[in-house]
Amino acid sequence: PIILFRLFGSLTRGPSSEEAEQYNWFCEMHRAALAISTIGVVRQVITHKGKLVNEFEVKVGAVPFLSDFLPRLAYSGGLPLTIDGAIVSTADATQSDAVPNEWELYMDTVEIKGSNIPILRNVLDSGNAKLRSRNLSDFLKENVDVYETPKPVLKTTYIDETMRIVRDEDDNIFVYGRVSESEEPTDYSGVMADLGVASLLEGFN
Repeated sequence: PIILFRLFGSLTRGPSSEEAEQYNWFCEMHRAALAISTIGVVRQVITHKGKLVNEFEVKVGAVPFLSDFLPRLAYSGGLPLTIDGAIVSTADATQSDAVPNEWELYMDTVEIKGSNIPILRNVLDSGNAKLRSRNLSDFLKENVDVYETPKPVLKTTYIDETMRIVRDEDDNIFVYGRVSESEEPTDYSGVMADLGVASLLEGFN
């Protein structure tokens, strides 16, 4: 379906643009239905004050792989309903004095934003479900003698006006492309808590 989607979407003759868009949508739904989860957009916002915000968007099928539990059922996948959300973490980034292109991170908070699960969304948006990692670190330091607050290091291996390549302590490489000059995190307040029903109906229409 992915190959057909690419070819069909690029045709300039034959099917109308409306038919092509509908076909593309059904191909995307078919692909997503076979996967229990998909990774969405990954953003990183860095302010001039040294605050770093990571946004990791993910989509998980709300309907489980029923055939794993009920072998007689043929359906196996995540759609049509999905659980959406973004894991958002914040940290203070301090530039190393010894190595100019290295940054030490002091984690602050981790929370879920933009959840489309009814009722749970209200709990998550209240701020009470936010993990305050610094408070946890302080507690562990007071009660565990050998505990040290982890401060991971990121190394910038390349940077220009449009792109930045970063390597973490585990030698994982991340490539970021600049999309705007904004230092504001994403506003997820507009995400509807409907398990994706509205977007599904919009696609059918």
